Parts: sequence; structure tokens; C-alpha cells
Amino acid sequence: SRQSAYLLGRNEDIADIPLRHGSCSSQHAVIQFRAMPNPDTGKVLCMPYLMDLESTNGSFINQVQIDPARYYQLKKGDVLKFGASTREFVLLTANT
Repeated sequence: SRQSAYLLGRNEDIADIPLRHGSCSSQHAVIQFRAMPNPDTGKVLCMPYLMDLESTNGSFINQVQIDPARYYQLKKGDVLKFGASTREFVLLTANT
């Protein structure tokens, strides 16, 4: 079975996705998958969401800093950045 959440951060002992840049917090952000019903078809879709875990230097979706402790739905092609790191993470789907 797949995980429903992935922790991103500098603490490699607990992070599922390590962030090695010094500006990233030890537990920086989480990507959470939620089952959401499609209002048109009634089928259940698994949608990804990002939450910043009140990190020191923030998390960004498409160059816009997000508010901490709030879920943001991610869409195919979204570019994620964490802290002052220049590394970009691009959201892909199973078909890309």
C-alpha cells in the first residue's frame, strides 16, 4: 500500500523526502494525499495537498509563498520550492 503522506525536511532520520539545504527546517512540509469525490462522475480521486509545517523560511508553490499550517491543493505541473533552496520539485501525474 502507498503512504498517504510524505514528510519533507532536513532531518533525514524521519523525512521521506530529504531537503539538504541549510535554510530548510528539520520538518519543513508535508505532502498529503486525500480521497476526494469527483462531483461530476462520483468517482473518488486521490488528490495531493501541500502544507508548510510552520517552517522558518517557508514553502512556495509556483513562486508564491504559502501560509503555514494550511493545506493547498496541488495540480499537475506545479513547481514546489522550500526555504531559500534553488532546487525545484515539479508535480507529475501517473500519465506524465
